[in-house]
Amino acid sequence: MAAVKERPVLLASVIVMGALIVIGVVVVFGTIIYRLTASPDEATVAAARGQFGAINVAVPDGTSLLGTTFIEDRLSIVTSSNGVAEVIIVDTKRGYELGRVRLVPEGVSALPVAPAEAGPMIDPADPAPAE
Repeated sequence: MAAVKERPVLLASVIVMGALIVIGVVVVFGTIIYRLTASPDEATVAAARGQFGAINVAVPDGTSLLGTTFIEDRLSIVTSSNGVAEVIIVDTKRGYELGRVRLVPEGVSALPVAPAEAGPMIDPADPAPAE
């Protein structure tokens, strides 16, 4: 013990490092206990699960649903209206429309068209389209 008292810097360093270890352990266990006991809000839980609820996918009146395809976090909805097929791509994690691909006859100019007024609610769990 006499050798340690001859080196006050070493003694101070050991005390400071010991205190830092104790504080670190308390913080780690405190964080674990807090996360186990705290109840997350519904928005956080829904976002973590990738659920966004229901969204509106605007389609013109008289549009028929030809099919759907789900790949990873993208939903492709194939529709037909007035003889023009359209693929609507929806991001299922964030709940918004990414874009549309309109299939038009060759030689026809395909200018971007704004989506129609809000159509029926699309329920991803409902396999049958609303008529």
